[in-house]
Amino acid sequence: MVQKSPDQQEKTENPRTTRVRKIVLDAATDLLIDQGHHAVTPQRVSTVTGVARSTIYRLWPDPVSLLLDAIDRVLAPDHAAPTVGDLGVDLATALERLRLRLNRRPFRAIFAALLDHATRSNDLIPAQRRFVAGVTAPLRGIVAGAIDDGLLDRSIKPDEAVAQLAGPIFHQHVMRRARISDALIANTVDGFVATQQVQATRGDVESPTSSRRG
Repeated sequence: MVQKSPDQQEKTENPRTTRVRKIVLDAATDLLIDQGHHAVTPQRVSTVTGVARSTIYRLWPDPVSLLLDAIDRVLAPDHAAPTVGDLGVDLATALERLRLRLNRRPFRAIFAALLDHATRSNDLIPAQRRFVAGVTAPLRGIVAGAIDDGLLDRSIKPDEAVAQLAGPIFHQHVMRRARISDALIANTVDGFVATQQVQATRGDVESPTSSRRG
């Protein structure tokens, strides 16, 4: 059975349950940011909030689902990305916003913790995937829109395109622990557009990030 999102649940449950859910999620999110994913447990949240553990388990029977909802809370404010209708510029803007988010303390701490845990156990792979999907959601939206508009070939799989675009950013940030430069973003976007944009438009489009460099 597919679990409802917190928003869907709030629409169908009574107001008291909704208030308790918000209290628990607020605490779980704060624990995630301040102390890492290990702190997001029903026991710890119960201690912080005073909400009974039985209530928390009733709302989140699987403790990992509480962590996933807390991750969604951290990611939710920035899912939308501004666009101007130019594929290259829009992709570059999305990568710049990804760079900013990865450098912010909450995202840096959560991502580092999930990566560390994933090397030792598989139980938080869903949380890691949820986090990556959340921070790359703007990119995926731009790619999917470009496919619908005929700017990218319909054979392109959005998830693979996102990996091609975000991969160099994550590699620089996580593997090399180095600064994500404007040049890396520009080269990544230029390379993607040059190889993936439909043939009919290639000759008509200026290098997508050339105007941003100058």
